[in-house]
Amino acid sequence: MRGLEWLRTSSAQPLKPVYIIHGDDPYLRHEAFKAIVQAVIPGDDADIGVSRFEGAAATLADVMDELRTLPFFSKRRVVLVDDADPFVTSHRKELEAYVESPGQTGNLILMVKSLPGNTRLAKLVAKTGLAIDCSSPGESDLLPWLTNHAAGLDSKLEPAAARLLLELVGPELGILAAEIDKLSISTADSGTIRRDDVARLVEAGRLESIWKVLDAATEGNGGLAAKLLDDLISSGEHPVPLLAAMTSSLLKVHHSGRLRAAKRSLADACRAAGIAPFAFDRTGRQHTHLGPARVDQLPAVLLKADLDIKGGTLLDPRVVLESLLAWLSRPRRD
Repeated sequence: MRGLEWLRTSSAQPLKPVYIIHGDDPYLRHEAFKAIVQAVIPGDDADIGVSRFEGAAATLADVMDELRTLPFFSKRRVVLVDDADPFVTSHRKELEAYVESPGQTGNLILMVKSLPGNTRLAKLVAKTGLAIDCSSPGESDLLPWLTNHAAGLDSKLEPAAARLLLELVGPELGILAAEIDKLSISTADSGTIRRDDVARLVEAGRLESIWKVLDAATEGNGGLAAKLLDDLISSGEHPVPLLAAMTSSLLKVHHSGRLRAAKRSLADACRAAGIAPFAFDRTGRQHTHLGPARVDQLPAVLLKADLDIKGGTLLDPRVVLESLLAWLSRPRRD
């Protein structure tokens, strides 16, 4: 199943014991994972019921133990193996056996770069689980997705507005989602997002301001990051789309960092994570500041921030963003 289709229909899909998320779009992979967690563990217990392993370091015994352990605070347990390509390579036969006879209380998610359809594992997953293709979508897929995303926010996105937005932003799902969120808020009175709204509210300078906030935080300048965030919010930006745009960038930092941990070069890791060449050196500095432990923790921290900013805590959404930036900017401890 294509990633965008899964996001649109996940709540109506039957639960599967095994999911494989594959493809090169970090934002789409992250959103597909979130949708699985929400489908398996709805409500406030989602984060508690998730166990995470890194593919390069995970052992088969530990993953299987987690899948077979009864959950304490939820009805089911989700076990994620991130960057699982080396894990799948090392334990292919055992995983094939598990997919044929999966556990009853755990849901296994394998997040891999690629999933050749002619492998036995892929064929078994097609029968008892679900493979979600999170490859970067093309324009023909993005235009209807933009319309559907806006509709989910009770906004009508005119076709001309969708095309202009795609031209201005490019095929960056995380940024596109953030822009639609902002446009929906700005046009709430009319309920319609027109081409003029996109031309007026979407601009390269604003996107650059968001990246400057992240650059400051991920290179240790928390004071500057807080000031830049304050400037953005004072100018009318809403915390929810700001977090979505930041998440898109930080997931690429995570993905490239995991590839570097697997002995890939900086340039090779950045290219595989979808990072533009001009940002390779900056990404390297971010990895150096954050350190391997925080790079590994980024998906979990971002998921918690997303849940908190959408009502999972009594904290003001602005405080959630400020806490995230403080966590990013503190000195590394590993």
